[in-house]
Amino acid sequence: MVVFECVACGAALTVPLTQVDTPDHARVHQWGNGVLEMPGLVPPGTYAGHVIAPGDVRGVSWIKGRLVGYCCGIDGHEGPNLACGCGRPVATRVDDCSLWQVVRFEPDAVRAVGDPDPVRPWETFDWDSVPLTDADRWWQARAEISAAVALVRVLAVAADASVVVPDGPLADTFQAGLTERGSQGPRTLTLGLAGPGETSGADVLLVPRHPQTGDAWPVPGRVVPISAELWTWLARADEQPVRPRTGGQWAPHLDDDPLPRRPRAVKPCEWTVRDMSKRP
Repeated sequence: MVVFECVACGAALTVPLTQVDTPDHARVHQWGNGVLEMPGLVPPGTYAGHVIAPGDVRGVSWIKGRLVGYCCGIDGHEGPNLACGCGRPVATRVDDCSLWQVVRFEPDAVRAVGDPDPVRPWETFDWDSVPLTDADRWWQARAEISAAVALVRVLAVAADASVVVPDGPLADTFQAGLTERGSQGPRTLTLGLAGPGETSGADVLLVPRHPQTGDAWPVPGRVVPISAELWTWLARADEQPVRPRTGGQWAPHLDDDPLPRRPRAVKPCEWTVRDMSKRP
């Protein structure tokens, strides 16, 4: 595990942390409008680059004049708002409504010390199920954002070719967006999955990112790395029973009998697709 410390004075600024893959929703600055109780960008006890959960920061104080936001908290748009005890600005905390709660360190103000956790082999992760409990009401948002990121990247890889998707979760998730936004030229590519327990002869392969490092599953060909969470959802359609704690799962389906095994569809977030499409 590592601890981030101030480069100016050496003071520890975090609890010990474990590295995780940078989540796709890190690229989505805002979710909805006026959404309260937004979750952390990364789970407690972890870091992705210079991003940590707000509760894991230590030994810092607010910088006067930088505590601005819209209505419910701090949005961080004026730059670093947290300083080390020695006075050096080191990080920006964000916790306003509709913003993922996070502390972002200034890269030149901190350093990571300690022994990073060994990189876990791919086979040590659970690739058979996504824990769809009704306690995790943000799963759908994360999945929709990840699907949007994947859609834009598939379109980029396909270039001037149209993309054909086999029936099932892949088609349910991506076919409409590929048909609407993709090329309708004569050249055709197929989309498939490759990863733990999955092989495919498709032209474009969706592969999981390593949950710890973010590295893509090693396979030759046209590859689009996607979040491990979304990949598991797509690849293990028959192995993900809903695990309701209070008698229901996913509000639109609480009256279904029997309860669905999992949410019926994950659709790419249009907001994310539009935002990514504008970027160079």
